Amino acid sequence: MAIVVGQNSYITLTEANNYFTDKLYADGWNSATTVTKEIALKEACKRMNRLAFKGEKTDNVQLLAFPRVMPVLNRIGVIGFNSDTGIPEAVKSAQCEEALALIVHGNSARTKAQEQNVIRVNFGSVSEEYRAARKLLSGEALELLKPFLAGVVSIR
Repeated sequence: MAIVVGQNSYITLTEANNYFTDKLYADGWNSATTVTKEIALKEACKRMNRLAFKGEKTDNVQLLAFPRVMPVLNRIGVIGFNSDTGIPEAVKSAQCEEALALIVHGNSARTKAQEQNVIRVNFGSVSEEYRAARKLLSGEALELLKPFLAGVVSIR
């Protein structure tokens, strides 16, 4: 199935290609085939939609988590709601970053071990320990999504 914004992606392939135009270390994306890019974008979208986001979907029948009705907060608590009909640029960027991570690292034994919460791996004198599984492969994508994640408090 091709990319359909609002059904299996937040961003078109053209927008994703434009995102990586001036991006450092985007060789994995630039050398990937169109089919691989589309698959990576759709998988990145699936992974993002498993996260718990603040607020609620703008429309109960929409397939993806965004757009969302987001709470407006002050020091006391929720003072209203902000309904956005568009997809935030940070969400689109996060999808691109996760797609790139999937292309570059997604099929490695190390990544699979991290996803399975392997506690210790020893290779001679080198060892690694993985604690909680990361929800996304890309730390950059997770940082971009932090303002939207439930349970994350911004400190100013």
